[in-house]
This record gives sequence, C-alpha cells and structure tokens, in this order.
Amino acid sequence: MLVVFSALAADAPPGQRPKLTDGSLFIPVGFKGNATGEFDLTLHLHGAPGIVEENFEVAKCPGVLATVTLPGLSAVYTERFKDTNTFWRILREVEAQLKRSGAPVPRVGRVTVTSFSAGFGGVREMLNDSNIFARIDAIVMADSIYAGFAGEPAERKVNSVNMEGFLRFAREATERRKRLLVSHTQLRTPNYASTVETADYLVAQLGGQREAATEDWPGGLKLLSRFRKGQCEILGFDGDTGAHHMQHLRQLSLFLERLK
Repeated sequence: MLVVFSALAADAPPGQRPKLTDGSLFIPVGFKGNATGEFDLTLHLHGAPGIVEENFEVAKCPGVLATVTLPGLSAVYTERFKDTNTFWRILREVEAQLKRSGAPVPRVGRVTVTSFSAGFGGVREMLNDSNIFARIDAIVMADSIYAGFAGEPAERKVNSVNMEGFLRFAREATERRKRLLVSHTQLRTPNYASTVETADYLVAQLGGQREAATEDWPGGLKLLSRFRKGQCEILGFDGDTGAHHMQHLRQLSLFLERLK
C-alpha cells in the first residue's frame, strides 16, 4: 500500500526549517556539529515532515534531518533520484544552509537514508549509483521495499533486478560495513511484490532464516518475526491494513534507535 502525503503534521517539534530544492531541512534547537564542523545527516523519503521530525527528535538522532515528500507515488521518487545530481544537491544545500546558521565549516559526515512506503523508488535509484551507494552509511526501510514480478504474475516471483541494490546493501550490512533495518507488515499487494515478499527474498538470498517472535511494541506494533545477521535486521510485524502500514511511519523512532 503506497500512501500519498499532502499536509504537515500539526505538532512538529521546534527548530529551523529552511527550504531545499528537493524538500526541507530540519535543524533542531541546540544543534551543534563536532569540533571540525562535521555533522550527521538523515535523509528521509515520503511521509508528513512533522511526523518524521518528531520521530527524529524522539530517537535522539544526532545532526540534522532532510525530508523529501513529493506529490504522487513511487514513480515520482524514482524519477527525481534517477538524476544522481539530486542526492549530491541535497548534501550541498544542507551544508550551505548550516553555514548560514553559523556552523563552523559544516561538512556532511555520516549519512542515514530512511524511507516509508513509496519512498523506496528513490532509495532504489540511489543504490543503483556506486558513488551514492558508497556514501550512504545506514538505511531504514519502514514498510517500504516493493518490487515487480518476474515471469507470470500468478507465480509472484520477486523481480531480482528491482532488488539488486537492496540486496547488495544488505550483504554489506551482514559484513558490518553498512547498517540496514527493514520492517514490514503482512499487507499483501495484488499487482506487485509486497514488503513481506521482498523481505522474504532478502532473507532467502542472504541464506538466513527468520526467528518467530511474539512481542508487543509501542504504538500498537506486534512483532511476529526477526532476522539478524551482522548489522542487517529484518523485522516482520502483524497487520494487513492501511492503519498497520501507517504505524511504521508513526513509530519510525523505534527503528532509528536500533541503528545506534
């Protein structure tokens, strides 16, 4: 299920919000880079910025947050990030905005990319570029990896081409060179591979096996399964409705905290 967002959350945390060409920047109150001016950047694709900002604050993430929320579904993110200049433009503009705010020679250090729902189209394009792939340190996909089918749709065979970047990043995470967290609901999509099926694909390709779980998490999330190898974690949650899907955005802080 892919969700379209058109409004900000009402209870956004205090901070500065300069505009970027591709979205907006959130600079929390009291932000400071390190002594050399280096700072962490979290880049989020798809979701009401106020909700994402609130989760960023709750998780006590270091650095600043850039959000990109475009009108439309996954195709608009695919198209935007197919141009590799988009990623680098965001980094340059974030550095420029922080320089205006008085930070000493600001420079983006660690980069974490997070995505909800339709944002996967942009993440997939980023991972297709080797230079951008190398620049990203961690990824959180919150009920957000979808793919097409290979062969007859009735066979529901996940298209491996659509998964190449995600699988490569997952393998890097298993070797502790990157960090990857994937969450999913049980929501089945009729015409393309669901987040359950793409998660199953990753686990199988990594030669792993899920462990059953029965855990109640904050916000109504109910964990059913987990897979962990190195710094790659795949979490399967109960729920097959749009409301369950939205929980993965509203509780994004839980996933961000697991990257620490």
